[in-house]
Amino acid sequence: MRRRDFLARAAVGVVSVVGLTGQGSQAPTAGERQGGAGAQGRAGGGGRGRGPAPVAPEKLARISLMTLDFNAYVKNPRNANPSPEQTLTPLDLPKMYVEMYGVHNIEYQHETIAESETNPEYIKELKARLDENKMTMTQINLEFGMVESISNPDAAGRQQAVDHVKRWMDIASQYGCPRVMINQQQAQLTKETREGAVAAMKAMADYGRTKSVKVSFETRGVGTPEYVQAIGMKPWEFGLTVFRDAGANSNVDIGNVGAMNQQELHDCIKAWFPYSSGNMHIKSSPFWDIGQAIKFTESLGYKGLYSIEVSRHEAVRIVYNTILANLG
Repeated sequence: MRRRDFLARAAVGVVSVVGLTGQGSQAPTAGERQGGAGAQGRAGGGGRGRGPAPVAPEKLARISLMTLDFNAYVKNPRNANPSPEQTLTPLDLPKMYVEMYGVHNIEYQHETIAESETNPEYIKELKARLDENKMTMTQINLEFGMVESISNPDAAGRQQAVDHVKRWMDIASQYGCPRVMINQQQAQLTKETREGAVAAMKAMADYGRTKSVKVSFETRGVGTPEYVQAIGMKPWEFGLTVFRDAGANSNVDIGNVGAMNQQELHDCIKAWFPYSSGNMHIKSSPFWDIGQAIKFTESLGYKGLYSIEVSRHEAVRIVYNTILANLG
């Protein structure tokens, strides 16, 4: 199972446990409990909700939704036996985002739109759906694996990563997408591989600037004790030195900082903030409060997107409500 799939599924349980009880800011509003606009009651309960929340458009414009949030509802070309719920295609998601959430920002996994690499007509069709729904593709998340990675000790593998990311920057440009995010394969990112990783990411960042596409990577967990001892600091601290020296950008994933309390989370958000791509991934945790994290990030002057990374409508609606409740 891929890391993102695991985290997205795990976040459902976490969000349902702490979202409505441990974090007061995530509880349904009175209107939602009574079945008002955007209410949970209109969708049969369970936190799912239906329709945009009754808030200012400026607040909704700060939210992005990752396509992996809805894997349970999207036909997977690798799955010969889709579930009865899997009735959507990637082309259907822009319309669903607008109708269900009033959100016009969509973040795709590259695998979801992999046909973009081989079929120019697919790009035209998806771009038409985006335009029809006044949708912005805000980021493409590139998951190429351990070989095509900036942290690969082998120079050939790093060059493959650079070349492949450049191809996706070209694709992103055709979609009007301003960001791509790579998987740096954190476990391979060591003192020994750091120099090569910086050079590879710099090549990506330099090329991206010619296409008006930013490249970033995200926080990737707490790391094993052995790994932390080897690098001499927290993984997010070590990662910062890479994208900073590469002239690239950051994408904080607050659920994957490895923070055990609110202050640790805020320390990472503040340190990565000067390099932000303008995108953050948002999920819940039993160790800290999403609402406080949003308010702290806003206090730094952040004007970018909060991109929700949980699974299924029920969990998405809870985090969606939390973000909106804590935006000024």
